[in-house]
Amino acid sequence: MCLSRRDFFKVAGVSVGAVVAGCGMVDGNLSSKPKQRPNIIFLLTDDQRDNSLGIMGHPWVKTPNLDRLVRNGVRFSNAYIAEPVCSPSRVSFFTGMHERVHGVGFTSSYKLNEDQWSKSYPAILRGSGYYTGFIGKFGLEYYTFRGDAGKKFDYYRGHDGWAKFFPKTAGNCKEYWDSEEEIITPVMGESIKRFLDTAPKDKPFNLSVSFSIPHGSQTGSMHKWSEAANKNPKLTDHPVYGDLYRDINVPIPEDTGTDPYRFIPKKVMDQDKGRRTRTYTYDYTKEQCYEHHIRYYQQITGLDKIVGEMMEALKAKGLDENTVIIFGSDHGLLMGEYGMGGKALLYDLASKFPCFVYDPRLPKKRRGKTVDKLVSSLDVTSTIVDYGGVEQPGEMQGQSLRSLVLGKSVRWRDELFLESLFTGRDTPFAEGIRKGKWKYIRMFDGIAPYKEKHVDFKNRKPDFEQLFDLSQDGEEKNNLIAELEGSETLNALRNRCAVLSDELNRQREEYTKTHEVTAR
Repeated sequence: MCLSRRDFFKVAGVSVGAVVAGCGMVDGNLSSKPKQRPNIIFLLTDDQRDNSLGIMGHPWVKTPNLDRLVRNGVRFSNAYIAEPVCSPSRVSFFTGMHERVHGVGFTSSYKLNEDQWSKSYPAILRGSGYYTGFIGKFGLEYYTFRGDAGKKFDYYRGHDGWAKFFPKTAGNCKEYWDSEEEIITPVMGESIKRFLDTAPKDKPFNLSVSFSIPHGSQTGSMHKWSEAANKNPKLTDHPVYGDLYRDINVPIPEDTGTDPYRFIPKKVMDQDKGRRTRTYTYDYTKEQCYEHHIRYYQQITGLDKIVGEMMEALKAKGLDENTVIIFGSDHGLLMGEYGMGGKALLYDLASKFPCFVYDPRLPKKRRGKTVDKLVSSLDVTSTIVDYGGVEQPGEMQGQSLRSLVLGKSVRWRDELFLESLFTGRDTPFAEGIRKGKWKYIRMFDGIAPYKEKHVDFKNRKPDFEQLFDLSQDGEEKNNLIAELEGSETLNALRNRCAVLSDELNRQREEYTKTHEVTAR
């Protein structure tokens, strides 16, 4: 038995009719298998923040191939990740559900199981006749399927854990030891070509590519942080990872190395319990933050090169006119802003992600459009299933983006619930709402491992709140909580956030009655 789709979509502020209108509709009728289903490639990067491509307004990064896809596709400029930390985000991409409902996270009490995987987009598409493949960082092995993920796909060249920039030096990357390439991103490109060479010609394919870059495990393993990465003899003369961007005055945030407690008090999140002292040390000094920025954007340019090679391979095989490409990242990243590094917070820099859909069949008048409606990463899952011509399961909580890609009139959400339940490194529980020009966030002391009762915040006073007017304060520096205390605006946002939070808790309760859940 599945939960009512009507119940699931209440939390997104979207009508059930709008969801059905965006899912698998062909000439107004629901169709599980359109006449010619496209190939679908989902490209997922790691820690890539929004606006980090040239076409998205970045002033100096070079991304001509990705820019070309965006120029001929549709970009979503207000895309928010459901869970802004690595593995929980990936579980949500696969299942199309909030962590609060599927229950699987770094610091939760549960792990993913076969029953839940059976409702993931790879399993659904595979069951409907797609040839499925996965390449790169699987990212779920902390919960289940360690060493066993290959059975979930027709083609698998992935890895458990974090890779290194030179993956043959990592014991968890044995899948790549036969590679002709030395660097992780070209290894992924080689893997894409291998997949295209093996994919059968008599069925459509769905390929998920989970890049490791520009994650800190990659930037940090290029070379020691105390020197420029091109001091590594392997990189000195490399066209991308050598001197690229070293001849310009790369700007770093003014907040770098300053007091982070001006923005989030130490009693709410102590930077010395993991962020500043262990995990993101390079973003807490100006010299290393400068080097981080160079390596970070070099890796994005390296990604761009592989995407260009992928497009050439698709064209050579005659697949370029029927292959949809969807692009996203598992979350953004703080790189010195607010005096901090890292993710798992609801600032735009950490919770927004670059998102676009490239469909070569798109009419010319729709190409190059930017849509500013509020989009969730859960919508990406729904979109993949929709392009596959399969009706969305009731468990999924997103809404297909296809109607927006095509420019059709569709009822869409005017608010979006945000959450981060990762409590490592003294990170608090955080949840909030983005509505109009406003973003409201409330934080509660974190518990690990948490259970359902710990994320039920009913009748609990937040330990800290933030309110930003994004129309006047896009950098989210001016917390208006005190200034607007008692106002109708703040009261309405508080109440709405509480309602949506309670709704997700109720859905989790119903979910556990109708689905198998597995303790860690």
